Amino acid sequence: MLKRYFLSIIFSIFIFAYYAKAQQLIPLDEEAYVKQINDQINRGNSDSTRLYNYLLLSEYWAPTDALKSKQALDAVLHAKNKNILSSGLLSYYQAVYETSQGDKTKAKQLYNDAISILEKESKNKGTLIKSWYNYAYMQMEEKGYDFLVKTLTEKCIPLSEKSGNTELLAYCYTQLGLTFMSVGQLNTAEEYQKKALEQLLSIPEQNTAHLITYLNLVSNYCYKPDSKTAKIYLDKATALIKKYPNTQHAANYYYQVAMYHTTKLEFTPALENLSKGIPLAKIKRQGKMLQMLKFRMYNVYLMQKDYTKAKALMEGILDEDILTKEGINRKIIITQLATVNELMGDYKQAYQWLKKSSALSDSLQQKKLLEKMNALEISHQTSVKQQTINRLEQEKKENELLARNKNLRTILLGIALGLSLVIAFLAYLNYSKQRKLNEQISLSHQQQLLRIENKRKYDATHALLQGEEQERQRIAQDLHDSMGGMLANIRMSISKDGIGNINETNDIVQKLDRSISEMRRISRNLMPETLKNLGLETALSELCESMSYKKLRIQFEAFDLSENIPFETQLALYRITQESISNVIKYAQANNVIVQISQNDNLLNLTIEDDGVGFDKNQITKGLGLKNIENRVQLINGTVDITSAKGEGTTINVECYV
Repeated sequence: MLKRYFLSIIFSIFIFAYYAKAQQLIPLDEEAYVKQINDQINRGNSDSTRLYNYLLLSEYWAPTDALKSKQALDAVLHAKNKNILSSGLLSYYQAVYETSQGDKTKAKQLYNDAISILEKESKNKGTLIKSWYNYAYMQMEEKGYDFLVKTLTEKCIPLSEKSGNTELLAYCYTQLGLTFMSVGQLNTAEEYQKKALEQLLSIPEQNTAHLITYLNLVSNYCYKPDSKTAKIYLDKATALIKKYPNTQHAANYYYQVAMYHTTKLEFTPALENLSKGIPLAKIKRQGKMLQMLKFRMYNVYLMQKDYTKAKALMEGILDEDILTKEGINRKIIITQLATVNELMGDYKQAYQWLKKSSALSDSLQQKKLLEKMNALEISHQTSVKQQTINRLEQEKKENELLARNKNLRTILLGIALGLSLVIAFLAYLNYSKQRKLNEQISLSHQQQLLRIENKRKYDATHALLQGEEQERQRIAQDLHDSMGGMLANIRMSISKDGIGNINETNDIVQKLDRSISEMRRISRNLMPETLKNLGLETALSELCESMSYKKLRIQFEAFDLSENIPFETQLALYRITQESISNVIKYAQANNVIVQISQNDNLLNLTIEDDGVGFDKNQITKGLGLKNIENRVQLINGTVDITSAKGEGTTINVECYV
């Protein structure tokens, strides 16, 4: 019975005071963690990385070394480029530092600022979750446990689920379980601790969240009490502590081991583990944890009836004034001193402590009464203000009604005038619309006539060029079949029979050969057989070669031409090239011409470029040659671009689709 009594006391005072705030998610391997942070500060890839790691360093040192924490924080706050970090992040880490310094008012304001900023950002959701939790924890004494539960269930847990942060979600569940444990709801606490374990199953490597959850479960089962189940999770925690003996959670681990042994009435191992935890808490400067360990030791001494040691520990806790800064904790410590003095038979001292406890109770009650009175006063003032607002609103409505009745005739006249204006405006709109419609009809008619005219011109040009090609073909065929045959026959006769003098015969034969060659050239120009038989690339190559002479070098290049180009397109491109080179010979005084044709999928590109004298496009009238080029481009639905300037040569670029 005595055991259960003292366990319940420790439960009500300390379990939340240390656990809820001190269980930080700092990695278990703290030395490696700090080394990693310093490496990022010294060799970070960017300024934002370096500054952010200074903030992590400040957070790490905040509970144990205020100077180092402040130096790391100042390195960011005094940096010229601190604005590259979110101001919400800066507010959060400043709040962490102010919390460690005990400035709750400033810390709460900074946490609130961080929440306001981070809620509007898509990143830093983990920091937002921690800001909400810390903000609620700091107001737990004023607003009670229900405010913390509400914050965890309505803010922290949904945000963790939405962000997909499994570790933070498990942490929120275990802290929610810890909150219910603090008010004696052990079954509900166990339920949320188990939910934390479910989330941790998806994290393959055990980390700080695992250790915190295991230790919380040990406490919960010890309070039930269920030492058998507590041992299961104590063993899991032991396996982790063996890997990381220097973690800041080591002192808490020994506290839980001592609690387990106390539950089993094994006082000697309980005291041994408490003795191991006390120096660790001192090294880590964990003041509240140190007092928790001492209070647990006091509990063991009390159960052993070693009242002298128990009393000394209670007096030490009171003198250190760490946990007793909160009035409720101070009252309980004083009550315990009254109890232990009574057990020692020192009733006078016990009475003095009880008087102090009673006075403190009255003070706490007075404080609560004042807070309640202030709340009621605020409610009363709010009610009075609301009544005044309601009265003013009612008077305003009555005045508005009178004004509406008084001005009703004016309003009706205004409406009539407005309707007249609307009708006039609609009539004007209708007139404007009809005028625009007539203009559009006229424009459409003109465009249709223009299309008909362009179609007529196109058909005429097409018929003209088609007739020209047919005539060229007929003349070429006649030259080849008639004149070619006759000249060839005369040559054979002269070569065979001669006409007297051998030299004269040879001279006539040579002239006939030149005549035959010239006739064939003219025939090819009129209708190149190569184009029909061997395709566009070969025909253009032959054309460039035939039109080259000593003072004019024509270079031909072809790239990726297919064999499926329509003959009408081939003929048009051939004639455009032929006309362009003829213009170069007649006018350009050029030494070099480049003819290049290429195909990319279904796009054909023909370029004829010379290094001649060029011409000013604004000062020259298009002749028949350029007109022929443009007409032939139109027939194949292509585009032509002619670029030229005096002294800079001329470039003709033709594009069409096949």
